[in-house]
Amino acid sequence: MPDMHHSGNISLEPGPILVTGAAGFAGYHLMKELGMGEGDFAADVNTDFEAPEGVTRISWRLPSTPPAELEFVRYIIHLAAMSSVSESLKEVHRVYKINLMGTLSVLEYMISECPKAKMLFVSSSEVYKSTDDLISENCGIGPRNPYGTTKAAAEIAAFQFARNYDLDIVIARSFPHYGPGQSMDFALPSFCRRILDTRRSGNNVIRVGNLSPVRDYLYVTDVVRAYRCILSRGMSGSVYNVCTGAGISIADMVSMLIDISGMDIKLKTDPDLFRPSDVEFQVGDPSRLQSLAGWKPEVDRIEGLRKLFSWWEARL
Repeated sequence: MPDMHHSGNISLEPGPILVTGAAGFAGYHLMKELGMGEGDFAADVNTDFEAPEGVTRISWRLPSTPPAELEFVRYIIHLAAMSSVSESLKEVHRVYKINLMGTLSVLEYMISECPKAKMLFVSSSEVYKSTDDLISENCGIGPRNPYGTTKAAAEIAAFQFARNYDLDIVIARSFPHYGPGQSMDFALPSFCRRILDTRRSGNNVIRVGNLSPVRDYLYVTDVVRAYRCILSRGMSGSVYNVCTGAGISIADMVSMLIDISGMDIKLKTDPDLFRPSDVEFQVGDPSRLQSLAGWKPEVDRIEGLRKLFSWWEARL
């Protein structure tokens, strides 16, 4: 087991780390960022995923009880979730089971095996009410979809457990992020695929839904650096937005992807592709996170989109 998990000037105390949802989009990036290795645990529904050398991969299908080989850890990062808004609209029962009941299972494991651990629960900006202003952590809760609702409910449960059992829990509310490995259920990978499909087919028209919403996009490596920062220095019982403070429309992000592709593509609006209850503006205030350790994004959006497009180009 490593003596200390280092990254830059932000160190974690010695001790085993558990990452749930380790096979997901942010999981591998996070394990690398945390310098995980011998003695650490990575959990997902099966063990068929990449993890750094020495990390013990375990199968834990939430909300079941944890496997016997998972005992004490010093840190828990609870990433496991059904994280697609569009999928949550189609599978409401499943998103409640995984996101809310799954979180309860992790909390129960923490109480029973490692009550002195520190847990970072990864939540979402989707818990917030719609507003035209920058969203701070003190803004009202008012989710507009099942995904956001389950994350808000899981936050309440986490803090309730923290109070009742004196647990050390911090929450990250992540705004939209992107990068290599993200599922096609999300907008930007989906557009990469559709742009590359037009290259093959010769058809230069892509049908699109509502591209006017403004979002606060972060590249995945900046997100996992924020998680490390919150895990190391975040105050118990506190919530931290993981965001940039700068909004951009989905239309502008898609336009940048088209420019990166070098193709002449026209976008045609199709009302059938519009999603119910889309929030028009969702941009966060990152000042609480930045106050922890001077965190700021390192990968700008055009560079991040180039990395994302190249990754899909090599695979499609």
